[in-house]
Amino acid sequence: MPQYRTVRLPEELVKTVKKIIEEKKELGYRSHSEFIIDATRRRVEKLLTTSQNTSEGEK
Repeated sequence: MPQYRTVRLPEELVKTVKKIIEEKKELGYRSHSEFIIDATRRRVEKLLTTSQNTSEGEK
């Protein structure tokens, strides 16, 4: 089972995420935590892909 950490987020950002989840149930998020984990994962993947593409271009 994965270990978790607590991360502090601005309250307004959390409220916005909760509103999106409530208004767009078709997205399939069950909680704001699930949304934030997914958003973070997608951003990290994008940064890693961009970094790899940049490194390959330097060869």
